[in-house]
Amino acid sequence: MHTDRFIGIPYCPRRMDCGDLVMLVQRELFGREVALAGKRLRPLESNAQDAAIALYCSELGHEVAEPRDGDVVLMREGGKTTAGHVGTYFFLNHTPYVLHTAAWMQGGSSLHKIKDLSAMGLTVMGYFRWN
Repeated sequence: MHTDRFIGIPYCPRRMDCGDLVMLVQRELFGREVALAGKRLRPLESNAQDAAIALYCSELGHEVAEPRDGDVVLMREGGKTTAGHVGTYFFLNHTPYVLHTAAWMQGGSSLHKIKDLSAMGLTVMGYFRWN
Protein backbone atom coordinates (compact mmCIF):
# COMPACT_ATOMS: atom_id res chain seq x y z
CA MET A 1 0.00 0.00 0.00
CA HIS A 2 1.19 3.49 -0.76
CA THR A 3 0.54 5.36 2.47
CA ASP A 4 3.31 7.95 2.10
CA ARG A 5 1.11 10.54 0.40
CA PHE A 6 -1.22 10.55 3.42
CA ILE A 7 1.52 11.31 5.95
CA GLY A 8 1.96 14.91 7.09
CA ILE A 9 -1.50 16.17 6.13
CA PRO A 10 -2.19 19.03 8.59
CA TYR A 11 -4.95 18.50 11.14
CA CYS A 12 -7.96 20.84 10.96
CA PRO A 13 -10.98 20.30 13.24
CA ARG A 14 -13.42 21.40 10.51
CA ARG A 15 -11.81 19.96 7.36
CA MET A 16 -9.26 17.27 8.22
CA ASP A 17 -9.86 15.49 11.49
CA CYS A 18 -9.35 11.77 12.09
CA GLY A 19 -12.67 10.90 10.41
CA ASP A 20 -11.89 13.00 7.35
CA LEU A 21 -8.55 11.24 6.95
CA VAL A 22 -10.27 7.84 7.16
CA MET A 23 -12.72 8.90 4.43
CA LEU A 24 -9.90 10.21 2.20
CA VAL A 25 -7.88 7.00 2.55
CA GLN A 26 -10.95 4.83 1.90
CA ARG A 27 -11.77 6.75 -1.26
CA GLU A 28 -8.26 7.02 -2.69
CA LEU A 29 -6.75 3.66 -1.71
CA PHE A 30 -9.76 1.35 -1.47
CA GLY A 31 -12.33 2.93 -3.82
CA ARG A 32 -14.95 3.19 -1.04
CA GLU A 33 -17.20 6.20 -0.75
CA VAL A 34 -17.79 6.39 2.97
CA ALA A 35 -20.45 8.96 3.84
CA LEU A 36 -19.31 10.21 7.23
CA ALA A 37 -19.18 13.93 6.49
CA GLY A 38 -22.85 14.47 5.75
CA LYS A 39 -24.09 12.30 8.60
CA ARG A 40 -21.76 13.06 11.45
CA LEU A 41 -21.68 15.92 13.84
CA ARG A 42 -18.58 18.08 13.96
CA PRO A 43 -18.35 19.08 17.59
CA LEU A 44 -15.14 20.73 18.68
CA GLU A 45 -15.31 19.63 22.31
CA SER A 46 -13.45 16.41 22.98
CA ASN A 47 -16.24 14.57 24.83
CA ALA A 48 -18.79 15.51 22.16
CA GLN A 49 -16.43 14.22 19.45
CA ASP A 50 -16.11 10.91 21.29
CA ALA A 51 -19.91 10.50 21.45
CA ALA A 52 -20.30 11.34 17.74
CA ILE A 53 -17.67 8.77 16.71
CA ALA A 54 -19.31 6.07 18.83
CA LEU A 55 -22.66 6.75 17.11
CA TYR A 56 -21.47 6.28 13.55
CA CYS A 57 -18.99 3.42 14.03
CA SER A 58 -21.68 0.82 14.60
CA GLU A 59 -23.74 2.16 11.68
CA LEU A 60 -20.95 1.79 9.14
CA GLY A 61 -19.12 -1.36 10.08
CA HIS A 62 -18.92 -4.49 12.16
CA GLU A 63 -16.23 -5.43 14.63
CA VAL A 64 -13.61 -7.98 13.55
CA ALA A 65 -11.01 -9.87 15.56
CA GLU A 66 -8.40 -10.03 12.80
CA PRO A 67 -8.03 -6.70 10.97
CA ARG A 68 -6.88 -6.33 7.38
CA ASP A 69 -5.74 -3.37 5.31
CA GLY A 70 -8.39 -0.65 5.18
CA ASP A 71 -10.22 -1.62 8.37
CA VAL A 72 -11.00 1.11 10.89
CA VAL A 73 -9.05 1.23 14.14
CA LEU A 74 -11.20 2.63 16.95
CA MET A 75 -9.13 4.14 19.76
CA ARG A 76 -9.56 5.77 23.14
CA GLU A 77 -7.31 8.57 24.29
CA GLY A 78 -5.77 8.33 27.76
CA GLY A 79 -8.02 9.41 30.61
CA LYS A 80 -11.22 9.05 28.58
CA THR A 81 -13.93 6.50 29.14
CA THR A 82 -15.15 6.21 25.54
CA ALA A 83 -13.44 5.74 22.19
CA GLY A 84 -13.17 8.97 20.26
CA HIS A 85 -10.40 8.53 17.72
CA VAL A 86 -10.23 6.58 14.46
CA GLY A 87 -7.59 5.58 11.97
CA THR A 88 -6.99 3.14 9.14
CA TYR A 89 -5.27 -0.22 9.68
CA PHE A 90 -2.36 -1.34 7.50
CA PHE A 91 -0.13 -4.40 7.72
CA LEU A 92 3.23 -3.29 6.33
CA ASN A 93 6.53 -5.19 6.45
CA HIS A 94 4.99 -7.83 8.74
CA THR A 95 3.93 -5.16 11.25
CA PRO A 96 0.46 -3.74 12.11
CA TYR A 97 0.16 0.05 11.74
CA VAL A 98 -2.50 2.73 12.01
CA LEU A 99 -2.65 5.86 9.84
CA HIS A 100 -4.34 8.65 11.80
CA THR A 101 -4.37 12.33 12.72
CA ALA A 102 -5.28 14.37 15.78
CA ALA A 103 -4.89 17.91 17.10
CA TRP A 104 -2.11 16.85 19.47
CA MET A 105 -0.05 15.17 16.73
CA GLN A 106 2.86 17.36 15.64
CA GLY A 107 3.40 17.46 11.90
CA GLY A 108 -0.04 16.24 10.87
CA SER A 109 -1.17 12.74 9.98
CA SER A 110 1.20 9.89 10.81
CA LEU A 111 1.67 6.17 10.46
CA HIS A 112 2.32 4.50 13.83
CA LYS A 113 2.93 0.92 14.84
CA ILE A 114 -0.06 -0.43 16.76
CA LYS A 115 2.28 -1.64 19.51
CA ASP A 116 3.52 1.94 20.05
CA LEU A 117 0.07 3.49 20.56
CA SER A 118 -0.03 2.91 24.32
CA ALA A 119 3.12 5.02 24.74
CA MET A 120 1.18 7.80 22.98
CA GLY A 121 -1.72 7.49 25.41
CA LEU A 122 -3.97 5.59 22.99
CA THR A 123 -5.79 2.31 23.57
CA VAL A 124 -7.19 0.28 20.69
CA MET A 125 -10.86 -0.41 21.44
CA GLY A 126 -11.52 -2.50 18.34
CA TYR A 127 -11.18 -3.01 14.62
CA PHE A 128 -14.11 -2.53 12.26
CA ARG A 129 -14.72 -3.67 8.71
CA TRP A 130 -16.94 -1.58 6.46
CA ASN A 131 -20.47 -2.86 5.85
